[in-house]
Amino acid sequence: MNKHYVIGDIHGSYNTLLALIEKLPKDANIIFVGDLIDRGKYSSKVVKFIRKNRYKSVLGNHEYTFIKFFNEYQSATNFDMLKEKWYSWLFLNGGKETLESYNLWENIAPSKEILEKVKSDILWMKNLPIYIELDIKFKNKLPIVISHSNITKVWMYKDDSDKKEYFLDRATRERDLSYDKGSKIFNIYGHTPNTNPRANLNSINIDSGCCFSDEGFNYLTAYCIEDDTFIYQNNIDGAYK
Repeated sequence: MNKHYVIGDIHGSYNTLLALIEKLPKDANIIFVGDLIDRGKYSSKVVKFIRKNRYKSVLGNHEYTFIKFFNEYQSATNFDMLKEKWYSWLFLNGGKETLESYNLWENIAPSKEILEKVKSDILWMKNLPIYIELDIKFKNKLPIVISHSNITKVWMYKDDSDKKEYFLDRATRERDLSYDKGSKIFNIYGHTPNTNPRANLNSINIDSGCCFSDEGFNYLTAYCIEDDTFIYQNNIDGAYK
């Protein structure tokens, strides 16, 4: 059986991703925890590579935000007003870099070719699952679930239609890294950068702040489930500023 390798938040660090994958077995079963885009310079290349190789990924909050932005972008007539409304995502969270990678930045009338490429990627992102439950169990006998953020606190709501929006929000934005008490699953996730992979009893956070230059961050992590080991690659794309 091919071993499973879960890769942390990439944030547009395309060359770093390729270098990390070179360190993995050729037959590795690769899965991503989301936040493929934003901050780094090469978001569109990251998405193209993952789609081309048919790798699996869950939805991250940055993909979700891009989806919402693009819905408004398509009907916008004043890009300055759009920039003002989406200032936080564009200028504080790397959305501008994503638009630049798609040739959409300050381009209110993109070519048909550009628009079709973005629409295709947006549709792909819309179909990303909130979580992926593997058909293997962790060494503690719990089912393995991959999500963008710590999902253990809300796992009981996964099939509750009344909690659908709440479940999506927590599954992509939860910042509580310590909670997994009494969990029915073993959760592998990202979202909140740590200088080292954070392992709790029933969960592991593998976001190592690939796009940040702060001390201890600036590398990309892959976690092999079967071997319970980590593989690292320093960022070679440059840090987000």
